[in-house]
Amino acid sequence: MQRRYTFFMLLRGTPLWRALELDEQHARHDELLVRVFEAYPELSLRRFDSAAFASRCSDVLVWETSDVAQYHDAIAALRDGGPLGPVWFEIVEVIPAVEDHGRERDPLLPLWMSTV
Repeated sequence: MQRRYTFFMLLRGTPLWRALELDEQHARHDELLVRVFEAYPELSLRRFDSAAFASRCSDVLVWETSDVAQYHDAIAALRDGGPLGPVWFEIVEVIPAVEDHGRERDPLLPLWMSTV
């Protein structure tokens, strides 16, 4: 089974981003999706608005891939003058993760989890 990696990217929108109408923010996000899917087919991306719930970040991007090199290249391209550049967002933190790491190696883990 091919391992999937998840990257939780915490973003803080700049005043310029926050000044955009919601429709324009959605259009910019859709532009980001198109660029990602065209150039990096192993990546998937979801965006969550957290501005009303957190002071630390305004948006959370959830990237998933089985090819970490594609994630790296996509972020580099999107930061250099792209939607993730300093005009629109400050990247607060990136949290890499592996879902249920170890489960595929320990056949008893699902059984143990069901008894907790």
